[in-house]
Amino acid sequence: MKMKTTLNLLTLLFLLTVIASCDKNENDGPSDEEGNILISTMLPNADGMSGSAYMQLIGNIEPASLTNSSALPVPYSSVPMVCGDDVFIIPGWGGETDILTKYSRVDGQLVEQGEYTLPENSGATNVVTKGDVAYIACALQGKIIAINHKTMEEIAVIDITSYGVGDQNPEPSSMLIRDNLLFVGLIQMVGGYFPAPERPYSDVLIIDTETNQVVKMITESTSGISTPTRPVDPNSIFMDESKNIYVVGLGAWGSLPGHKSGILRINAGKTEFDQDYAFVFNTTTITGETNLLDYVHAVKYYGNNKLYGTANIPAYYGDPINFITDRTVVPVEIDLVAKTIKKLDFPYSNSFGVSVGVYENYVVFGLATSSANGYYTYNPSTGEASSSVVVTTEGYPYTFTSFEN
Repeated sequence: MKMKTTLNLLTLLFLLTVIASCDKNENDGPSDEEGNILISTMLPNADGMSGSAYMQLIGNIEPASLTNSSALPVPYSSVPMVCGDDVFIIPGWGGETDILTKYSRVDGQLVEQGEYTLPENSGATNVVTKGDVAYIACALQGKIIAINHKTMEEIAVIDITSYGVGDQNPEPSSMLIRDNLLFVGLIQMVGGYFPAPERPYSDVLIIDTETNQVVKMITESTSGISTPTRPVDPNSIFMDESKNIYVVGLGAWGSLPGHKSGILRINAGKTEFDQDYAFVFNTTTITGETNLLDYVHAVKYYGNNKLYGTANIPAYYGDPINFITDRTVVPVEIDLVAKTIKKLDFPYSNSFGVSVGVYENYVVFGLATSSANGYYTYNPSTGEASSSVVVTTEGYPYTFTSFEN
């Protein structure tokens, strides 16, 4: 039990700060030519809790070996938030900076547009936009800040501390806007990094973006799914083609008995959880894999009820645990209707190479395998997985976002 507790604490710290490592590559590949894709990589110091991180634009997914020589540095604990052609760099949980920086993609280049100073120790981990308004989830403050991202001036500070369960902070996480309503996952950490053991629930806060007032908090308490949305994964709350909202729960990162990972749904036009839908991950057999997952690190909705993700398989941790060399992460295909999980034909990754995105008709996985760090591709139409890494990176590939135009 002591080993499992240590494992989960370390894993959570890595997840919340997006810690990563690297194998250095020799050759530069195409960087911001065309600029259709934003990628991010991280290189840690020896302590693993600090280091450097970079983002850059690339034109496509063709064989290349990338370095960070022309990449832009970003805070080590930050995840770039892409909203249309805008990219927001936020402080994250690391406390390295209190500055939010906005870039825009202009003629295939990332051009800095302005800065906004957030409260000290904001823990800002997510941004969504509606027109000129950007909403920033400040997880360590129990606040959501609205700014005009054209002028970088504050519009409102929405205090949600009263919705905390067990303390005065519900920890706002990833967000989504539908029908002028802002849906906010609340991870409800109590006295540390985990939710209350006796409360395997999922809370989502709903805010009216016309008034910036809280409408209500909704709670799902029957499935056992908890920890709704991963703070550093903007895709952990998403909509399908019919505008149904799906909320990915991490189940206390596999650390608490009775807390389950999985997916809940809020149907189109509704502001309550669908009581007839719950898909529990950690009790579902994975086709092609003999062991169960405990949670899914990152996800991306492809369409036609197919969700792709990077599943964590705790059975593959070593003794002692080594997050660099232990290959515990496998890309999977998740069917939201059939409620099935299928392993895809890729080498396993460590706990840092866990990104997933979509480019044209391909699903792209950023993995740190025993042979390479970088991006692999999967064609859902043919079921074909790239036999080796396509784009090699300097550092662990921790995000992948394809621009929509």
